[in-house]
Amino acid sequence: MASPAVRGLLPRRVLGGAVATILLLGHAVPALAQTDTVAAGYADRFTQVMALGAAADGVADVSNLVLTRDVARFTLATGKLYLLTPIGGRTVAALFHGTGSFAFAPPSRIEQQRLARSEKTTAIDAPVTDVLFLFADTTASELRARLAFHAETAPSLLRDRVRDALKYVSDEDSKTFDPDLMSALLNGERTDLFYAYVGRREGSPLMLMIDPHQVEQVTLSGKAARHWGADAEVLAQFPLGGRMRDPAITGERVDAAQIRSYAITVDLPQSGIGDIGFAATARLAITAEAPVGPWIAFELFPALKVDSASWDGGEPATVFKGKDSELLWVRMGAPLKPGETRTLTISYHGDLIERFIDFFRIRSSAAWYPVSLEGRTLATFDLTFHTADAYILASVGDRTDSSHAGRTVTTHWVTQGPIRNASFNLGLFKDYTLSEPGIPPVTVMISEESHKKLARVVMQQGKMRETVAADVGKSLQFFQSVYGPLPVDRLYATEIPELHGEAFPGMLHLSWATFSKTSDGGEDAVFRAHEVAHQWWGIGVDFQTYHDQWLSEGFAEFSGLWFMQTSLHSNEKYFNMLRQYRSSIVGRHDVPGPISLGYRVQLSRDADLDDYGTVVYKKGAWVVHMLRILMLDLRTMNEDRFTATMQDFYRTYQGKRASTDDFRRTVEAHVGTNMGWFFEQWVYGTAIPTYDVATHIEPADGGQYRVRLRVEQHNVPDGFLMYVPVTVDMGKKGVARVRVKVTGPKTELELPLMPAEPKAVRFNDLEGVLAEVKESKWGS
Repeated sequence: MASPAVRGLLPRRVLGGAVATILLLGHAVPALAQTDTVAAGYADRFTQVMALGAAADGVADVSNLVLTRDVARFTLATGKLYLLTPIGGRTVAALFHGTGSFAFAPPSRIEQQRLARSEKTTAIDAPVTDVLFLFADTTASELRARLAFHAETAPSLLRDRVRDALKYVSDEDSKTFDPDLMSALLNGERTDLFYAYVGRREGSPLMLMIDPHQVEQVTLSGKAARHWGADAEVLAQFPLGGRMRDPAITGERVDAAQIRSYAITVDLPQSGIGDIGFAATARLAITAEAPVGPWIAFELFPALKVDSASWDGGEPATVFKGKDSELLWVRMGAPLKPGETRTLTISYHGDLIERFIDFFRIRSSAAWYPVSLEGRTLATFDLTFHTADAYILASVGDRTDSSHAGRTVTTHWVTQGPIRNASFNLGLFKDYTLSEPGIPPVTVMISEESHKKLARVVMQQGKMRETVAADVGKSLQFFQSVYGPLPVDRLYATEIPELHGEAFPGMLHLSWATFSKTSDGGEDAVFRAHEVAHQWWGIGVDFQTYHDQWLSEGFAEFSGLWFMQTSLHSNEKYFNMLRQYRSSIVGRHDVPGPISLGYRVQLSRDADLDDYGTVVYKKGAWVVHMLRILMLDLRTMNEDRFTATMQDFYRTYQGKRASTDDFRRTVEAHVGTNMGWFFEQWVYGTAIPTYDVATHIEPADGGQYRVRLRVEQHNVPDGFLMYVPVTVDMGKKGVARVRVKVTGPKTELELPLMPAEPKAVRFNDLEGVLAEVKESKWGS
């Protein structure tokens, strides 16, 4: 990644003295002369932060002070600015109270549209009454250089304003605080970090964050609209200074501490009433690529409580995890240097597993052990489980040992190499193993007793172990033939009491619903194969950032459709499901935003509409389908070019993180031309064409027939371009297939002469374009 554009603040005087401006510039400024202290304990520092109040001599009258942070501009017209009490020996916060304005203009069309979806405007310019500034940069010294501070009693409302603002980045009950901001306050860090809580005169508050720990450093967020309470929702996010992100940096964070290896022993005791407890001891190898610490935050499921922690050598480690907090804080003693590794052993327990009928639900399948904030760091896992012999357990990794002592079964699982996430599942399962030539053994684990009880309210089909195993096995075989070999020795498909699925290396969690019955329309075949396909897309080839998440979910959804079409020998079901997806997409096409927004297409107030599923899964699958048809040899119906593209992409990026641009380049290599226009329209755009098509057929010389088309294109920009498949059906004389280029408001075309009279002309055959097609009369 290129070095951050922001290294500090420099004051700029405006001639005439009317406005004082503090402008964020792209070079360094001298460090402050203050001595910052590293916090000895988390709880005391958290208490200090939550008690922020006015400093004794830190009040200044403000008149037309302007602060600029990237594309954000604070105009503090008139009022008072209060420096708040120091934390760790330095000023890290200030509150403005008075009249002013906040302006914010995202640099890209996509971010402008995303902002408009929440704020009804592509740029904000709003009156404000209060702004709380929180910072680890040179803001304090710049304010002191611009303003004359004096002693003055602060009004009582100041404390209320501060507490309201701090609620946005903290939870007092669990002692949880924004980890990047708290890291600066715990460690006395000097970084470019800058937060501003903006109290608007009208409308809900906003939070501007400039966070050097994020690859997209600039974030504007607002309050999410949720039935169960308030939460933050990202309104706009992009790199600082409008620069392109460095393609060498993958993921969302640039300098978080990482855990490169785990050795975890897990006890899963059975209680007298049949519940399952959870306790674990984890040995973590912590490292970093950049200096970090001494305080470092990790994620750990909120219901888990820490019992003890020690360093490699036995000395106690200082850690903190608030009650029901998702953050685990570890004090390293000294900052972690690049390439340095320290080993921490931590013991913890809690309510991780809950019972539902005879199912056991693991409440967090991927944060049951400490996880770096980056969330997708590759690590090796050495896992030992102690379970009651009434249960069957499966885990990621290869099972290297199993022993039975009394009523306890001990199993040992080791991953062959680094993986992104580890999971396990256990229950009162019956297992069934499918062994077929050419694929790894598939072991299906189902809670049949639960299904017997569910049969009172939900229809249950028989032999579902075998049915699910057959689909998993066939999809494994199919995907290996079209994508490439899968580097696992065994695949577990386990049942979970959820309505979704999850995939881990060599392991699937499948919804209980797909173990109850198999739908006639192919939906269950798609669902099962989707999760299997993640072994290639999402696990084999990971996505680079959330903008590229469709390379996992969209690819997996398409793969499920492709498998269903092939295994059921049903083009009809394949195209029917694509049409169902199209209906969902067309109904929402320009509302959530493009595929490239990833999870951010989902607005909290529209949670019931599942925009994430519609855009990333369904539209993502449509994009892959369109490429499939675009690469199809219409004369022979051969798909080798498409299959070769997918195999090449998998082979090139297996074990790596890939971007949309990486996939585009792979496609271009196989089609032999620039495909930027396609990805710009379908991944980064939201437009979906409507084609109004008129057809005219007339006799030509020599017994041939002339077919003319007039295509009017609506609801897209004038330059929108697609190559649309057209099939001319001549009855017993056969069919002719061609592609036609459609662009602009109106396209008039004449197809090659047909050797017999056409009985029908199918425009956009094979659903080659995600579009709506209407027919018109030629003379209209």
